[in-house]
Formats: sequence, structure tokens, C-alpha cells
Amino acid sequence: MKKPVILICVLLVSAVIIFSGCVSEYEVIEPPKATPTPQETITPTITPTPTQTLDTIQLLRGPTWTKNSRVRIKEVSISDDGNYMGGVSTRKAIIKTPTGDLLTDITWSRAQFISVSSSGEYIGIADDDFVTLYDNTGGKLYSYNTGGTINQIGVLDNGNLIQGGKKSPQLSAVGIKGNEIWNWEPGISTAKVLAFDYSTSGQNLLVGTQDDRVYYLDSEAKNMYIWFKEVSGEVEDVKISDDGEILYVLTDDNKIHSFDKYANKNWEKEIDVNTVEIEISSNGSYILTKPYNADDTFSFKNKVYLFDQNGNVEWMKQMGSDVGVIGISDDSKYVVISEDRDLRMYNLNGDNKATYHLEDQYGMFFVCLDMTPDASKMVLGTTNSLLVFG
Repeated sequence: MKKPVILICVLLVSAVIIFSGCVSEYEVIEPPKATPTPQETITPTITPTPTQTLDTIQLLRGPTWTKNSRVRIKEVSISDDGNYMGGVSTRKAIIKTPTGDLLTDITWSRAQFISVSSSGEYIGIADDDFVTLYDNTGGKLYSYNTGGTINQIGVLDNGNLIQGGKKSPQLSAVGIKGNEIWNWEPGISTAKVLAFDYSTSGQNLLVGTQDDRVYYLDSEAKNMYIWFKEVSGEVEDVKISDDGEILYVLTDDNKIHSFDKYANKNWEKEIDVNTVEIEISSNGSYILTKPYNADDTFSFKNKVYLFDQNGNVEWMKQMGSDVGVIGISDDSKYVVISEDRDLRMYNLNGDNKATYHLEDQYGMFFVCLDMTPDASKMVLGTTNSLLVFG
């Protein structure tokens, strides 16, 4: 589910590297508008790999580990094996490992994002304009100042940390020694990176920018640039399959756009409800949507859709109250949706398999979710707690 963003030190493990820049001061060249010659592609039918049946009732019987943060958990992240996980609130980071909790003595200025590598070896945290990388024992590898607002981070298994944001370079990757691996800037100097996602290897990236564009990048290609497409509105979310072959873009006019890696547009689907987030299975075969009642109106319909890779509706569920978190397991067997205090697990057919009702001491509702590829372990943030299931 996660891919789950990079920094380190050149001279000493604890040295700080400062990167800053001013977007308005540099000149950039508009990327060529020609896209690669489209190749005729046929979206393959993907059959999920069979896995061991999960006891969902036992999983959602209650949290197996809790930590009170007294304030809202903003983001959570978990390794593929479920041994390393964490969450951040504004002032604190909570990192759980097999040998104990990490970074408990640090008070942050304005922590926003956390990313645990799939392997669990590295942990990245974005705090205000700074990004810091740690190993899984809590050792600080490096920290640097990006010079501006950070919108997202992600850490790869090799320790490379990718960060996207407002200042130049708007997208960059830093290695475990603090060395810059690559950087990329949109062709328009006023644009900023709003969202990005990357393939498992980190070679291919899908990037949404402020100028209603989406870019497909190859970190090993010259200048990284492969192609861009203008979309129908500001980019809300982007997702890319693990192999970098299937791409999805959500825009603020509630449309999902599907592309292949050759810039061919597969389909476009408008959703009949305000939608702010999408999640996909690892192979891109299913897309799950999250509605948001921005105006807090009584008449709003909290519709959650599950689409297949061809844009067909598998099912739709109209929730009785606000949707907090959504998730889909990598093997496409399980879908997770929270509604107010209730956390539910469904199978791919949309049958409710188990429900957990959030107890008062653990907060008012669910804020964020991450889980292992088979959904056997989940970490969730609420309005005042970090909870682990499984």
C-alpha cells in the first residue's frame, strides 16, 4: 500500500545539509510538448495472487498495541513485514520496532510526514522545511533544509529519500550519505509538486503539479523527463502500479484519469461526489475512492467507489457519515474503510467481514492508515492515538 520519500550526510553521519532555492529567481525551459509515439496497448486482465485467508474478525477484535499522543496523528507508515511502524503528530514522532520505541526524546517544530521503507531499514520524517533520515535503530543519518514547504516524502529500500514540494528543486532524491542522487523541476517556474508516487524500484515516478499537469519520469533517463499530460483540473492525488505500467490521476473536478506508461489515455471517469483521495492495489487492477464533505452539508452523499482497471464500477457503498480512511491490500483481497468511529474490512465483493468500533479513550475518529501488503497488520492514527492491529 505504501511506497511508500530521502536524505543523508556526506562527511559525518550527523551532519546537516542545507538545500534551498527560490522558485521565482531561476529560468526554466518549457519541456517539449511532443509525447512519445503512442504504442497500441491492451490493458491486461490481472488475476490477484492467491494468499492465505486472513481472520478478519480476530484482526479487528481490538488493537494489539496503543500509544496515546494527546493530539491528532497526521500520518502513519509501516514496513512490509509489519515489524517497523510509526506515526507523527505536530510535536512528536512515535516509532515502534521489535526492540522498543525510537525518537521518543525529540520534540519537533512542525512534523508533517513519515515514511518507513518497505524493508523497515530506514525512516524518514519531514519537520517544517527539514527532512531527516534515520536507520531502524534510531541513528540519525542526515538532515537538510529544503528551503520551502514540503508536500510529500517517501523512502526507498536502498535508503534514497524522495521529497516533493514548493521550492527548487521541486522534486529530488537524496542518498543515505546525504548526497543528491537526482533532482527534477517542472518546466514552469511557478509550478510546485502537489503529489507523487513511484514504482517499487523508484525508477519510474508519476508527478502531479500545480499547473494542472501530470508528468511521467524515469530517474535513469536523460533529464528524467519522459512525457507530460494536461488534465482537467488541479491534481488531488496520483498513483502508479508497482511495475510502473499503470497510472491514475485524480483531479479536483472529481475525475479519475487512467494512462499507460506510453502516454496513452485509457479512460476518464467522473465521480458524482466530491472525491479527494484514491488508493490502488499494487498491480493497479483496482481503484478505491474517498469522498469528502468539504462544505459539511447534511445532504452530502458519502459514496465510496471501487473501480476495476478499465474504469468499471465493481461496487459503490454509501456511508451514513464521514469517511476517515481507505485502503486496499496489495493482493486485492481486502478493502478497509472507516466511517466515523467504525473501521470495517470488506472482501473484494464488498461483503463486510469485520468491524471495530473506536473506543472513546482512543480518539473521536480515524485520520490515517497504512498496512502490510496482505493486510495482516495495520497501523492507524486517530485524533489522539496511534493504534496497531495484528
